[in-house]
Amino acid sequence: MARIAVGGFSHETNTFARKPTDFAEFAAEGIRSGAEILAFRGTKTPAGGFVDAIEANPGLEPVLLMTSNAIPGGVVTADAVHRLTTPILEGIEREKPDAVVLVLHGAMVTEESDDGEGTLLAQVRAIIGPDVPLLATLDPHANCTELMVASADALFPFDTYPHIDGYERAFEVVALLGRMLAGEAKPTAALARLPLISATVVEYTGAGLAKEIMERAFAFEHEAGVINVGVNWGFAYADTPITGMTFVVTTDNDPERARAIADDMAAWTWERRGRFVPSAMPVDEAIKAAMTEPLGPVVLADVADNPGGGTPCDGTAILWGLLDLGATDAAIGSIADPEVVEIAFNAGIGKEISCELGGKTDDLHGYPIPIVAEVANLTEGHFVYEGPMRTGHTGWLGRAAVLHVLGRHGNVVEVLVTERRFQTFDAAVLRSQGIEPLDKKIVVVKSSVHFRGAFGPLATRIIEVDTPGLLAIDLTRFDFKRLTRPIWPLDAEMRD
Repeated sequence: MARIAVGGFSHETNTFARKPTDFAEFAAEGIRSGAEILAFRGTKTPAGGFVDAIEANPGLEPVLLMTSNAIPGGVVTADAVHRLTTPILEGIEREKPDAVVLVLHGAMVTEESDDGEGTLLAQVRAIIGPDVPLLATLDPHANCTELMVASADALFPFDTYPHIDGYERAFEVVALLGRMLAGEAKPTAALARLPLISATVVEYTGAGLAKEIMERAFAFEHEAGVINVGVNWGFAYADTPITGMTFVVTTDNDPERARAIADDMAAWTWERRGRFVPSAMPVDEAIKAAMTEPLGPVVLADVADNPGGGTPCDGTAILWGLLDLGATDAAIGSIADPEVVEIAFNAGIGKEISCELGGKTDDLHGYPIPIVAEVANLTEGHFVYEGPMRTGHTGWLGRAAVLHVLGRHGNVVEVLVTERRFQTFDAAVLRSQGIEPLDKKIVVVKSSVHFRGAFGPLATRIIEVDTPGLLAIDLTRFDFKRLTRPIWPLDAEMRD
């Protein structure tokens, strides 16, 4: 019986976010130790995939360490890193497993390292030595590094954005691990890096260039001896020397083929880099377009205030527009404003409140809006994911209030206000709070691409909105200081 250590430490770091990500942020999202990890059984998550795949294999036994993740945000504190990696490292040293599998992101920046995952993988490798298998899943927004590839035997980025295949990638990891332990496979990997960063909206794998890139990767994967062709779009909003798009290719004992495929993927993509130019509608134009659609729901994506990329989730640009332009049958999910949630809870359901909503974290996402609103619903904010991402997993908004906000034309906009920042990429978020998306003409989500998994089948039209914020699609708006230059699309010599 081979003993497989299971752990995880995940964060996507937006270095432009002002508030550091501390231990409390991870605790709020969920830290699971030992047998608590079994709660992921049957959920469409990488951790769930590891647990289910290992338990389905009679020759494998899980050794459950610790998993943690926090909603994307600012640089991770050294204290959080120490408290969340020590149990993993000490557990591996104590248990001496036959192999290690980890749930990682790939774009973690800490107070001590630009390459949080590379640092962790190197620490694990130092403990287990060169012969014990070490494999991991990655988010495809990983800023993948040579240290990560050198430390792990194999890295498996998700193939999809929205990330609906983390569970399946974990199963692939365990299948490869079984072959390695049986002496039937010897992974060899190569990394190719492009001097390229891109906005998240152009990385949607359901259409356009991103889809074509993935189809090319899948074609290579059908070749004998090719284990995985991983595409890492990178996370452009991490201002580090290692930020950028990469390809990590794993073959079975054929390093030359791995290198050739990685280089081919990079060259093919580079030739088409001009197609990575994003587009989105200005706020007023997007709202007017949604209002004139004959049928709803029309989904407006507040791209630049997507907390799934580290933003404060309290941007007010679209809410201002809806109120001022007279939009009806409109709902926003969500605006993070714990002060307003407290006011709503103190008032109670059915009561009227007057306050300022949103725009309180910084001056990048709009300004607070004076509102008069009726409190329509109050909950503790718990729900279960129903869409294709994290299916069956439990989410938590913090306490939540649904407000019916009065507009200047007598119109009412329904706003979900939460204590915690939260990316509304699952319709279950709204439905759990009493808002049915199918009953709305306009639904606003603070999400870039993930919402397409659950809301795509519901929407009559999707409009990406060029809002202000920390995930703005125009990368020239950011004051990059540490990127390795030149880099596309920021530098003129890379645009030729």
